[in-house]
Amino acid sequence: MMRGMSLAPSQPRLLAIIELHSAIAAAALNADEVMHLVAERAATLLSAAAVRVALVEGDDLVYRAVTGPATPPVGARVAREATLAGRCVSERRALRIDDTAPPSGGPAVNAAAATPALVGAGVVSVACVPLLYGETAVGVLEVDATRPAAFSDEDVETLRMLGQIIAIALHRAYTYPRPRFDSLQDAQTSLGNRRAFDERLDAELNRNRRFKHSFSLALVELDGLESASDRLGQAAADEMLRRIATILKAHTRMIDGCFRIHADELAIVMPGTSLEGARIVAERCRAHSLESRALDSAVQLGFGVVAAIPEESAADILGRANADLARDKAAHGPAT
Repeated sequence: MMRGMSLAPSQPRLLAIIELHSAIAAAALNADEVMHLVAERAATLLSAAAVRVALVEGDDLVYRAVTGPATPPVGARVAREATLAGRCVSERRALRIDDTAPPSGGPAVNAAAATPALVGAGVVSVACVPLLYGETAVGVLEVDATRPAAFSDEDVETLRMLGQIIAIALHRAYTYPRPRFDSLQDAQTSLGNRRAFDERLDAELNRNRRFKHSFSLALVELDGLESASDRLGQAAADEMLRRIATILKAHTRMIDGCFRIHADELAIVMPGTSLEGARIVAERCRAHSLESRALDSAVQLGFGVVAAIPEESAADILGRANADLARDKAAHGPAT
């Protein structure tokens, strides 16, 4: 058993952590969304086979976010007693096992401290850090790998910093009530509303100016929706809008933002996404809309996709996106 010694992460890792924290703040994600996003980023930064976030409930740990094949499902419970994660919570310190395999001819000393199911699945290295709410450990962030000594002291410190992001999200969830549903969300589609879009766009533009963090914007217009409403009724038009909203949410990342900004216009804000990547997302959404027949044949789905450039205003990027939207609608033909 080894403790994770304090060793500052490399500059690229620190920048990745700072960018993640800034993006989470800009996206206004809830605690569960933050846990899932941090788990995914931990897997990438630490080359971990699996990542788990578990919160304390009585004598148990309940998994709230998991990645990788050798993990219990979300909602599964494990007794805190006799597990490395439980010990991490009890002692409120980072812990690490470099090799769960027993010494040749000896007892499985380390294996008894890790979750038995994980050891049985071939997990060899395990590291975990507590999620601290004040002086209380309310959960644990744990990573594992199938090779010995997979995690360094720098990895443990990286994990600690990622755990702090989760702890901040939990603190906000415990301390501040959620805003009214309709204050930042569109009731029709459950996407963010125009106010939420304006706030997110300003936040991303500020991040671009201050830290050179790139992002792309896609405007999505349902051209012909108003006439479809006249022909088919408002309920049918509303259902088409909801279908497109569902497609956008299904084919964008958790960190991306999807919004309804006008009666027939949606938007996607994609931090850290290049113009080429954003266009791939747009075409994927268009393809799924056509395959699922989400729209009436007289309603055309148009996309205006642009990447942010330094020092531009919200009006500038929206103007460029609208110009690209007009070109896209012309290229794909008018609604009939």
